Amino acid sequence: MDIEQLIALIDGFKQFPQIKRETTLFDIGSRGHFENPMTEVLSFFCNTTEVHGMNDLVISSIVSLIRQNAIYESLQYAQAHGKPQREVTTKNNKRIDLLLNSDEWVIAIESKVNHQQINPFDEYEAYVDSLIRTKKAVNKDNDLTDETEKQAVFVILSPDGKVDNVHLHPRWCGISFQQLVNEIKKRLQQHFFDAPFNKWYLVLKDFLLHLENLVNDEEQNSAQEEFVLTHLGEISQAWNLLKNTLQSVQQKAHTKLEQHPELNGILRSQKSSWFGLPTTILYSKDEMTEAVLFATGVPSVDIADDDPRNAGKHIFIQIHIQTDDEELELESIHESLANKAVNHWYSGGSKCFRWPVNELSIEGITKEFVSTFEAINNLSPLSLNK
Repeated sequence: MDIEQLIALIDGFKQFPQIKRETTLFDIGSRGHFENPMTEVLSFFCNTTEVHGMNDLVISSIVSLIRQNAIYESLQYAQAHGKPQREVTTKNNKRIDLLLNSDEWVIAIESKVNHQQINPFDEYEAYVDSLIRTKKAVNKDNDLTDETEKQAVFVILSPDGKVDNVHLHPRWCGISFQQLVNEIKKRLQQHFFDAPFNKWYLVLKDFLLHLENLVNDEEQNSAQEEFVLTHLGEISQAWNLLKNTLQSVQQKAHTKLEQHPELNGILRSQKSSWFGLPTTILYSKDEMTEAVLFATGVPSVDIADDDPRNAGKHIFIQIHIQTDDEELELESIHESLANKAVNHWYSGGSKCFRWPVNELSIEGITKEFVSTFEAINNLSPLSLNK
């Protein structure tokens, strides 16, 4: 791969929009993107008797979207009654995510976020049909009446609002997250002309933002996946070029320090891998000091956010000094290191310092890494021009 091809590849990747994702309450923890927590919140707002005070705003939004599908365009608006049912168990112990009931319909909703639609849809249909046909209540919390007049409705709620196999499952219709968000927002505007503001409005607003984030995440991931698969060969070559370049720095630093007369040809070192990239670790004879040269493609939070001097940096030097002095200053080790440290911390009996490398050339990186190792071990500077 020549430089022009590499630049073109990088330029192509840079074309992807960088979406700034606003954090929501549902991002706290690690399960906000799962179907169950999402459906729990939806169930709460579909309960017309709950404390949110929005009556049937969310259910009527869902019914309105269902009516946009040809197979359900005659579906009647009706006041839901009873508590929405979660994880409804069928005859064969399969579970329907959400079941809504009124005098006109029984709506079964399956929420899908990042999973394929491999649910037993035929069994769900048979279960709901059985409820209507036999006039049975969904469970003891429901008080369903006149089931014979009800219409069975089946919905996939997902980021793209598509039913994977319409021909195989013709009774199912799709609603996208964005469709649901838009419909609820439209109705919320009128709702707050007629009702006082309350905290549940903020919760619902955050939930809608969470759904929009899931849509944006999926769209961005799909575009990136297509780019990677299309340019797999070039990306592989670029990755190998990166690793070979870092290994070249490793070799040059090792070779230079082996020539140092004060080390007597003995250099303790370790080749490692941080962030999936070649990393060099050099030790002093007594292992009281370590110097680490590492690179990271995507800086971790503690590197990126601790100081603006780390912004846009990807190659770092990090040193570890075994000491009881948690307040140890870098300049007290060697004057040449004064003002270098961007981050410092104390951990496991060692004072640690880290800073980005600014001169991005093989010679520049090698020179700074070698001189850092010399400084923390009180070695005389070695000419790198030899």
